[in-house]
Amino acid sequence: MARGTMVPTLLVLLLAVCYATTVVHAKEWTVGDNKGWSFGVSGWERGKHIQSGDVLGENSKDQVGEGDYNSCRVSGPSRTYTSGNDHIQLARGGKAFFICSLPGHCQQGMKIAVTA
Repeated sequence: MARGTMVPTLLVLLLAVCYATTVVHAKEWTVGDNKGWSFGVSGWERGKHIQSGDVLGENSKDQVGEGDYNSCRVSGPSRTYTSGNDHIQLARGGKAFFICSLPGHCQQGMKIAVTA
């Protein structure tokens, strides 16, 4: 009788172990590394394996659409982060665009485009 319940129990435990080993813990990225969110940060994201669920730690900036990112101005809806210690979790799929909306800052490289 005990043998009949042992197989399903072992199967459930095996599935739980497999699931636990495939769960990926989100990584927190400091944008700009030790330089931070500053002039010339554009391109910081290249070569990094940033995934959905990861968190960007950044200073003040606007999350914008691709057109506003390319033109370095906020003309459409945006989300502004101003605490100076923001933690932005990246959604699955697609790109996220961030710029500094202070005059001239984006044009001087204060922008990033992250694919998660």
